[in-house]
Amino acid sequence: MADVHATAIVESGAELAVDVTVGAYAYVGHAVRLGPGCVVHHHGVVDGHSTLGSGNEIFPFAFIGGKTQDLKYDGSVCPIFIGNGNVFREYVTVNGPTTDGGETRIGDRNYFLSYSHVAHECRIHDDVIVSSKAVIGGHVEVESFANIGGASAIHQFCRVGRHALLGGLSALVHDLPPYMIAEGNRARVRAYNCIGLRRRGFDEKYIEAVRRVFRHIYGGKNDRSAALKKIDDDAMISDDLKKEIMDFFGQSRRGTA
Repeated sequence: MADVHATAIVESGAELAVDVTVGAYAYVGHAVRLGPGCVVHHHGVVDGHSTLGSGNEIFPFAFIGGKTQDLKYDGSVCPIFIGNGNVFREYVTVNGPTTDGGETRIGDRNYFLSYSHVAHECRIHDDVIVSSKAVIGGHVEVESFANIGGASAIHQFCRVGRHALLGGLSALVHDLPPYMIAEGNRARVRAYNCIGLRRRGFDEKYIEAVRRVFRHIYGGKNDRSAALKKIDDDAMISDDLKKEIMDFFGQSRRGTA
């Protein structure tokens, strides 16, 4: 049996694995599924059609599965899928999608600090850190190992690449390419994330290739097409890195920072 405090409310229909813990005055809605080892601390809320994998931790006053704040919402059943090992600190909010067929999806081992917000139809990959008071708008995609600084805001439909870093108090209105650091209002790329890459075990050869990518795109007066051509011609940049950068720029819908 799940360990449910006497003052908690778990609605009929909710599915809880046997080792789930639900604290005092917490609330779990009727369509929620909580996987093994999930913990909903006191006053935490999981609602809506939310499915959580194993080992997720919802801290006091966090609200997972709230109705989208998009005014176009028509009352459709819209799911939220959350993977394994995520942490949602105090007052974090994660909203469901707006339309039938949409979904809000969060991967594994992400860490959402207090008061951060994930809006409708977002996709957060794995090992992402979202700092306190950061706001992620609707339809945003944040790729693995990205770091979103405190009190920053990401405009809807933006994309943040792998291992990228958005500085605190920034407003991102364009896509942020992989491995780059952007900050400001409006946010612009200022550097490449060499410290983050070293911390994650990338070798110096790969980091040097990322530096060359940064210099080609942001270190001169070349337009983007000329910069990408230089990257493609650079023998010091691996084919995998070239493809990742080319694909990101080629798929950008909002332009790049």
